[in-house]
Amino acid sequence: MKNQRRKINVILIIIIVSGITAQVQSQSISFFYDYLNNVQIFDKGNIKQIEHLPLKTYQVNNNAMAYEDNAGNFKIYHNHYLHSVSNFVSNYYASDNLIGFNMNTQLKVFDNGSHKNLSINMREYFVNDDVIVWFDDFEKLLKVYYNKEIYELDDALATGTMNTVILGENIVAFVDSKNYMNVFYEGRIEQICFAERVKSISTGRDIVAFVEEPVNNFQVYYFGEFIDIEDFEPISYKIGDRFVAYIDANNYLKVFSNYQTQTISFDKPDFYVIEDELMAFSVQNYFKVYYNGKVFTLESYIPDDYKMNNNILGYIDQMGNLKFFDGEKTTTISYESITDFEIHGSLVKYKFGVNSEQIYYNDKTYKND
Repeated sequence: MKNQRRKINVILIIIIVSGITAQVQSQSISFFYDYLNNVQIFDKGNIKQIEHLPLKTYQVNNNAMAYEDNAGNFKIYHNHYLHSVSNFVSNYYASDNLIGFNMNTQLKVFDNGSHKNLSINMREYFVNDDVIVWFDDFEKLLKVYYNKEIYELDDALATGTMNTVILGENIVAFVDSKNYMNVFYEGRIEQICFAERVKSISTGRDIVAFVEEPVNNFQVYYFGEFIDIEDFEPISYKIGDRFVAYIDANNYLKVFSNYQTQTISFDKPDFYVIEDELMAFSVQNYFKVYYNGKVFTLESYIPDDYKMNNNILGYIDQMGNLKFFDGEKTTTISYESITDFEIHGSLVKYKFGVNSEQIYYNDKTYKND
């Protein structure tokens, strides 16, 4: 009864989180270059100029755009406002929800409109959707930023260095200075086992999948609970948002999600790849997508170029047309000869011809002319 109540609570959390995810995806930011090379920001259908010269670099997440302008100044556009952050940046990484950046050894985060100093003596750092992990070289501590708070993961004073760190979207697997594999999730740390017994491990959102020796059974840490899902080691596995896909010992393609295991194909897939909420795969040369417990057959061939983000997939078909899968249906959004395309949040930005750029968003097409 206790386990059943816990599972019901977790399912309610999944429903709530799914609603939050949908809200995040609706916050779509991108940009155009117009015919004079001015930078025009695209903000959910509203377009305005933010720069008059081409950008040196840029990265776009679900609700913000970080970039270096033509002079090297580091700026972030978020919530209809342009933040001038600093006159230079050493490196920056825009995940779906966070922007981590450093000036030499100083590490900072931009989180939903606010800046926070994380370290003045960072040696190395990693960024994902809701977490930033770094090693503080002065304190000799491995730390993580999550939900606007800083947590200590490991005291490495004796060794002076950090061990293996594997970041998921909101979860971290790491080897501590005592050589144990641990999981950081929602502010707490749980020990998995001695690190040398971990044969393989991968992290996603709310889930960690791993194989533990010597038994070699396939396990997940799922919403804070350890669960055995296969007695035998899978041939391969890949992980996404709240699910793991794997090829079992019989070459079946399976998915574990919502506490259930589903066989997706009894034929071994030609390939399978996962990004966020989507799995693209091929069986007998049919191009398919798994999303939210359902399988969609998109084409009878494998596209040469396709990209995924959140629950969105874009690809170029055999005729050179750009198509868009939104989690329910496929739409042809351009019949031009596409030279490049990107997915930002829930929109597709694509290029064709000479300096022609368009954005497909919310069933409408926006042009840069």
